[in-house]
Amino acid sequence: MEHIVKTESEIRTKFQITIPDDIRKKANLHIGDTLIWQYDEMQQEIIVMPKPKSFSDKLWGLGKELWKNESADDYVRNEREKW
Repeated sequence: MEHIVKTESEIRTKFQITIPDDIRKKANLHIGDTLIWQYDEMQQEIIVMPKPKSFSDKLWGLGKELWKNESADDYVRNEREKW
């Protein structure tokens, strides 16, 4: 787990926290950026990630390995023929 940076910060009054400097720099966070917070009830973990400026850019190419053996056009054509 050498690629994971671990550090800590304190929850202050009004439940405010400071993002540690090394995390801010590695995540390329700036004033005005928005963070997405999730809570995983199964793992009892808080997950924080920067909100992408564009979700479509962030998701571009997701799942491309699924189409290595068949083009998307051929797949859609075959599905339409089944209708």
